[in-house]
Amino acid sequence: MSRNIRHRAGFTLVELMIVIGMIGALAAIAIPNFLSYQARSRRSEAWTNVSGIVIAQKSFFAENDRYHDSGAPYPGGALSPNKRTWDAASSAAFEALGWKPEGQVIYSYETNTTTNCTCQLCFTATAYGDADGDGLTSAVMYVQPNVQGGLTQVCPAKLWGLGTPTRKHGNAPVLNEIEVNRQTDEY
Repeated sequence: MSRNIRHRAGFTLVELMIVIGMIGALAAIAIPNFLSYQARSRRSEAWTNVSGIVIAQKSFFAENDRYHDSGAPYPGGALSPNKRTWDAASSAAFEALGWKPEGQVIYSYETNTTTNCTCQLCFTATAYGDADGDGLTSAVMYVQPNVQGGLTQVCPAKLWGLGTPTRKHGNAPVLNEIEVNRQTDEY
């Protein structure tokens, strides 16, 4: 006697819905983490370039007994996560300092010492940008204080009301180190 057995191949609708739900849950977790990773990656440009500015500033001071002041942030214009060309005005602002970034930039850069500060023995170097594209400005900063007679004085030059950057978990000011200014957007 032969039996007529029918084999059904494939997945049921319930099984497909479970798999789709699991994929959706994984995507809900992975996509924000990926976007955060991209923003941190873009921010690495600011850390690298501010480091270059600081080295150039210290060399400039050794030769001129004062720090360089670039004035406004360069390149100017609206901040976005898109790269912009380092233009002629930007090159002119940093020419005396002898610093120029390689290629296009996401951030605008400035270094200041003379605005609101007459000693020219301290400076700030700042990168302004919108690495995550949320419309909020992020700042990566280096603050070189004036230390005389054992007293540390932070130059108010171009802190834009942001104040000195602080540690991620605390209120201790960060001096002589590059740090994200947490009073602005984290990215």
